[in-house]
Amino acid sequence: MSRPRNSAGGLITIIIGVILLIALLESLLEIIIPIALIGGIGFGVYYLATKQSRLEKVNTKQRLQDLKDNIRVADRQSKLLDNYLDEKNYTQYVVVARQLLPQIRHIKSEVTDLKAKMDLKIYKRVLKKAESVENDILLQLDKLDISPTTASASKEETDLLKLAPELAHLYNNIQQDHLTILKKIEKADNREELTALHEADMERFHDILDGYLKIKRAPKNYYNAEERLAKAKAAMEKFDLALDETLRKLNESDLKDFDISLRMMADDDTNL
Repeated sequence: MSRPRNSAGGLITIIIGVILLIALLESLLEIIIPIALIGGIGFGVYYLATKQSRLEKVNTKQRLQDLKDNIRVADRQSKLLDNYLDEKNYTQYVVVARQLLPQIRHIKSEVTDLKAKMDLKIYKRVLKKAESVENDILLQLDKLDISPTTASASKEETDLLKLAPELAHLYNNIQQDHLTILKKIEKADNREELTALHEADMERFHDILDGYLKIKRAPKNYYNAEERLAKAKAAMEKFDLALDETLRKLNESDLKDFDISLRMMADDDTNL
């Protein structure tokens, strides 16, 4: 009979031990879990912060490298532009200049953004060089009377720049007047008639310009080349003046209401 009593006592001891162990574990968990949570949150914040910092460093390093590469490419293109000017190859100059201008502006923007990450002397030198190149390009395009923003030149403009750069200013004036006249005509009552007349004049201008470029391309292949070129240029200059006069007349027609109101006000003043 003693054995069952010992077995019962041992069982009770085990149960009590398990209960105490569970109680102890619960107490420990109440302490450990908050500490673990706090530690986990702290580690998470630290990891995210350092990860963001690492990403920013990598990104900045890549941007600085890209900036160096872009500067090297822009420098080569700038030297290429100088060569085109020396060779009077204005067609290629315009093509490359229009490609280079957006790159120069991007370089200026990046240099400004990365100023804090660069040596101050390097920053000033790069920015000064970029502004100098940009100003030189704009000056040359202005001398050629070419827009710096046009995506690409037409074949006619390309041929003109290559064969007859002396007509660039005249050509641009005529094209601007042509577009302005078309806009003015749209408001006229006899729009179709005026458009037909103007388009006929423009066709004659393009015929003369086409002949001028053909002679310039191979003057030895034509009789009296220099004389015919001079006459063609004079005719185009006269046409430019005629377009100016057409614009004045169209502008004056826009002022009819202005003149009528002005006369009526003058009459009112007299009556007073």
